[in-house]
Amino acid sequence: MYCRNERSKLIMKVIGVALMALVLVLFEEIKAEHSMSKQTEIDDSFYQKLEEGIDVNILIVGDSIGEGAGASSNSSFWVSLLQTYLQDTYSISNINVTNVSMGGNASYAGYVRTMSLNDNVQYDLAVICYGQNDDIEDFSTYYESVVRGIRRKYPNSSIISILESSQREYTGKMIDIQHICNHYGIPVADTIAAFNNSGKVYEDLSNDGVHPNDEGQKIYFETVKKVIDDNVEASSGKMKEVSALNRSVYKFDNFAWYGADSDFARVDDVTFVLNTSASGIMGIDYTYESGNNNADIYVDEKLFRSPTVTFDYDFSQRHILIVSDECSVENEIKVVFASKQQADGFKGMCFSWK
Repeated sequence: MYCRNERSKLIMKVIGVALMALVLVLFEEIKAEHSMSKQTEIDDSFYQKLEEGIDVNILIVGDSIGEGAGASSNSSFWVSLLQTYLQDTYSISNINVTNVSMGGNASYAGYVRTMSLNDNVQYDLAVICYGQNDDIEDFSTYYESVVRGIRRKYPNSSIISILESSQREYTGKMIDIQHICNHYGIPVADTIAAFNNSGKVYEDLSNDGVHPNDEGQKIYFETVKKVIDDNVEASSGKMKEVSALNRSVYKFDNFAWYGADSDFARVDDVTFVLNTSASGIMGIDYTYESGNNNADIYVDEKLFRSPTVTFDYDFSQRHILIVSDECSVENEIKVVFASKQQADGFKGMCFSWK
């Protein structure tokens, strides 16, 4: 009897060890599968993630059309329509959309907004929407800086570029966008053609001649949606690794941001001081108030620039612009605004260099 009990205990012990070994093997397999799944999420393009039902992050970088101007409500905004469509069509539980678009701004603002964004999110898709407010001079350089900034900061991101309907025809700026997109392998959402082929006159799609109304918003949504659906079907991937088209864009390869709240010291109602050394392209981010806006910028205690803007609107609007193509700071930057109200709208300054 004693031997039989001992033998039973031994058998049970062996079985227990075998079961534990099996559990460990299964655990390692599950862990490996989870690791492979997470790696797949990292390696997959935006379009592949949609097909697999994986949560995605989308960045919108643009002007007032990217911001949603013209839509009667947030639900009729083309980005909102797109978000709902993607969730429903591809059975995705969460599509996170971050919109850094700023009305009245040009492409340089998109570069700064992208490079200064600090939310620890890796974006799977970036949609670029510029052209209306840009001057043709140096437009291709600034637009390409947005593309390269996104690619550098979010190397796994896909990009879609919008040709804005407000141009109404293929202007030099729209041709520049097409050329840049062809070089980098970026699909284009052509809302100029979409408006022209809609069967409706332009005035039915825009109430002010620039911003798409609710009917126009639907066309923007449909145009971007088709680009996405076509790329999902084709299992398309990410941008091509290519050199810059314009050598001037290399001046935007490096970027430093100095926030008004985080880096500058506000010494009185109108004055901000930053102790630093920097060089390259200097930019400023501040809010235009109705009327004349003036900011005196001192570099190492000498007046360097005094950007002055007359803003002929009865509202305020945030703007990012280049102060100088070349600036060298040894010790200090001081910014003095004309009023406390203008100073309250100061967001910061930045430098870009090769």
